Amino acid sequence: MVQAFVVSSKRRDFSLFDIANCSEEEAFWYFVNQRWPDLKTQVCPECGAVDEHYFRKTRKQWRCRHCSRDFTVTYGTPFADRKLSYKKILMGIFLYTSSAKGISCVDLSAKIGVNVKTARMLVGKLRESLLRQRDTSTLSGLVHVDGGHFGGKPRKSNQRRKPDAEAIAEKVERQFGKKKKPAPQYGYAGSRKNLERRKNRRIVMVIREIFPEHGRGARRTIVSIAMAEDSASAEVLMKRYVDHDTLIMSDENAAYSRLSQWYEHKTVEHSKEFSTVDGVNENQAESYFSRLRRCEYGVVHRITPKYLMDLANEIAWREDTRRFTEKERLNDLFMKVFNNGLSRWWRGYHQGNHRMMELLMA
Repeated sequence: MVQAFVVSSKRRDFSLFDIANCSEEEAFWYFVNQRWPDLKTQVCPECGAVDEHYFRKTRKQWRCRHCSRDFTVTYGTPFADRKLSYKKILMGIFLYTSSAKGISCVDLSAKIGVNVKTARMLVGKLRESLLRQRDTSTLSGLVHVDGGHFGGKPRKSNQRRKPDAEAIAEKVERQFGKKKKPAPQYGYAGSRKNLERRKNRRIVMVIREIFPEHGRGARRTIVSIAMAEDSASAEVLMKRYVDHDTLIMSDENAAYSRLSQWYEHKTVEHSKEFSTVDGVNENQAESYFSRLRRCEYGVVHRITPKYLMDLANEIAWREDTRRFTEKERLNDLFMKVFNNGLSRWWRGYHQGNHRMMELLMA
């Protein structure tokens, strides 16, 4: 029997125990090695000079040999002007990367011993780096596409209703007799507050490129947020992110019916089956939604439209790196963080520097 990767020894090449046993000095040099793999050569963030700059050991800084500017390993990155120790940041990033469905800010704050606001800033900066450094090159080969509703879920009524025989008979008739469901009464699921919550509902559109080898699943995922799962949104995203010589598989939703004009397009009727006899399915898109819903229900519990794209892209990254070892996943995130520059959405967040808009059709 083939052993699953998540329980294999290959995955466990780095652990929280290793970070706990390292010193602050070792954590610092881990950051240095991630930013400049050649420890004898650094890149000055100010003038761009590549050289063995003067190292000021007591301050853990370098002085540029060309422009005489001082800089640190986190200079010009989302962790610039940090207050946390290198070891605590490293531990927080590892907890973030090693969680299969994400980690809540409250849980992270308790595990590394910081304020919830600090944990929220750390998670926000990591999500921003993943989003701004994501690979948006076009997908090809075989692609699965689907859309899912997220956010804006109505709450149940505060009043308990005892079912009576008449209500049960009406429900049976509506279900089997094709009778239309009556509009909900005010004060129940269709209350004014619930109507306001429904305005926060968005569609997460996911496009996944499938490995040519059978059984390996998807290898790259691109997500986008739309107001509706309609043909206009589907066409824009397909033309932007999918090559013309690609085979697209989707469900029977009318939003994808016009894709046959530009692509080879096959559908599966989910009202009848999950996969056709010929193997037509979009199970890898459903696999992505499964992880995102587990994150919504079990980790974050609430999704707002403003940061839905950040969370959706994080789950896409977790799907794409599911077969990475712990060290590979950590190094991949470090590479994105150090290539991101200063944080645009979270630097000065508590001083009022907020991202004002939600990211639609990004």
